[in-house]
Amino acid sequence: MMFKTILVCAVLATLLLNGCYYDNEEELYPSNFCDTLNVTYANTVRPIIQARCATPGCHVAGGDGTGDFIVFGEFSEQVANGRVLRSITRDPSGIPMPPSAALPPCELRQIQLWIEAGANNN
Repeated sequence: MMFKTILVCAVLATLLLNGCYYDNEEELYPSNFCDTLNVTYANTVRPIIQARCATPGCHVAGGDGTGDFIVFGEFSEQVANGRVLRSITRDPSGIPMPPSAALPPCELRQIQLWIEAGANNN
């Protein structure tokens, strides 16, 4: 009888311990997650451009920047001639953009990936 009791307790303990599941939300969903698999112009690049480049007085209609970056064609032209990449990577041959501070590494990587994939209006 003692053996059955120990066996039942061991089986129950095993089931209970395997049934407990604990995940740390921060480990599962880190706040610094950078999606580099689903980079598109519409959902990734354009929001970055609107927030960082198409600001009053800069890359907007009538602004001082090299084109209205709200217009895909004008932004695409600067991408094609290499100016965007030189500027956002702060290459010495370019003008550092945005001028206030470098892009966060995730946003920089996303734009680089989009350019490497062909800089499509997708």
